Amino acid sequence: MTGHIVSILLTVVSGVLLFVIKGLLTQIKTLKTDQKRKETEWQDAISAGVVSLLRIQLIEYHDKYMTGDHIPTYVYENFDDMYKSYRALGGNGMITHMKEEIDSLRMKNK
Repeated sequence: MTGHIVSILLTVVSGVLLFVIKGLLTQIKTLKTDQKRKETEWQDAISAGVVSLLRIQLIEYHDKYMTGDHIPTYVYENFDDMYKSYRALGGNGMITHMKEEIDSLRMKNK
């Protein structure tokens, strides 16, 4: 009789434990999914912000140096590096025409 009660209790306890464990695993999966989504949104926002800042600086360089016929070598190198990063981060082709114009300037060492 006691063995039968213990067997019933073990069955009930194991069933409850399985239910609790399944619930915990579901919650963990949901939390991981939410965390990954938030991290992706955060990374996308940072990338978009960097693209915007690069675009601003590239436009400023373009506007400043297209008034003359030359560009200092160090400025050109900065422009080129920023342009490559801008494109790698998904910046659109708006700046490509400006890059072509900058490329047409004469280099001048300072």
